[in-house]
Amino acid sequence: MTNIAILGIDIVGLCIALSLKKNHGNDFYITAAGAEPENLKFAKSIGAADKTENSARKCVADAEIIILDAPLHYTKDLLENLSSHFAEGATITDTGPLKQPIIKWADKLLPPSVNFVASRPVPKDVLWSIEDVSPDTIAQSPYCIVTDKTTSSEGIQTITWLAKQCGAHPYFLDAAEHDSYSSAMAFLPNVIASALIMTASKSRSWPEMSKLSTPEFKSMTQLADKDPEENSLAADLNSKDTIHWIDEMITSLYEFRNQLTDDKEKLFESFISAWEQRAKWEAGTLHPDDSQATNMPNAKETMAEMMIGTYMMDRYRKMTDKSRKNWKYFRKS
Repeated sequence: MTNIAILGIDIVGLCIALSLKKNHGNDFYITAAGAEPENLKFAKSIGAADKTENSARKCVADAEIIILDAPLHYTKDLLENLSSHFAEGATITDTGPLKQPIIKWADKLLPPSVNFVASRPVPKDVLWSIEDVSPDTIAQSPYCIVTDKTTSSEGIQTITWLAKQCGAHPYFLDAAEHDSYSSAMAFLPNVIASALIMTASKSRSWPEMSKLSTPEFKSMTQLADKDPEENSLAADLNSKDTIHWIDEMITSLYEFRNQLTDDKEKLFESFISAWEQRAKWEAGTLHPDDSQATNMPNAKETMAEMMIGTYMMDRYRKMTDKSRKNWKYFRKS
């Protein structure tokens, strides 16, 4: 039986614990500790933890794998305060959205007797609270394993094995690559949500206008509810990437703005392109190389035309001026 400690247990840590318990319940003994007593009580009640501890030091004392499932501003404190309390040979990992700062902290603070591997499972469902967790949330999803030249092969093997025990797919990448992607996929939506609510609330009509808010507006701004301290710290620790993706977003918004006044035809084509990219992403059919397309429609292209409609397909062909050379719909195999 493998002893696992989860510190600061929250949404992602609960998903990991539930996945392990569902897939290999008798093979893991999970102890949880954290600053939120209600989270610990909930973890025990749903079977995610075999035991809860008030003391983080007691929690990690005999653990072979330690998962730091805490906000960024607590992760550094945990590494520093517990560095001398991890068992020799233990593997420590995390669930944070940024890896470059965490790897630097671990290299500086942890003793050579333990292994640190930065990692993060990517839930496939929206999880707004701990009540939304499920043992299947990270199944068949990427489990990011982020390494550098200091990462031990033993640690990599341990976290790769852990990811597979959760039913997830290990996805290897370096820290800079991960953090750039994370800025676009995790932080940019937070910025957009905050900017949207600020834009609307600056209007003198906001008190009256808010009465007409739609479910779409509520959904789009929900990320503004996230902890401001965590959002601010994450953006600051990865400011270069965050600024890059904000600039890219501004460019896209200006393109839409200009099309509204100068080119209504192009505006429609932009909405078609956005629709297409989201449809392919949702269907799992994104492909890096469309160069194999031919002039004659194949079965995959015919299926795409059935899905989006002949009219929109014709508009897309005109937009590219390359017939179907840039259009090929890859079915998920």
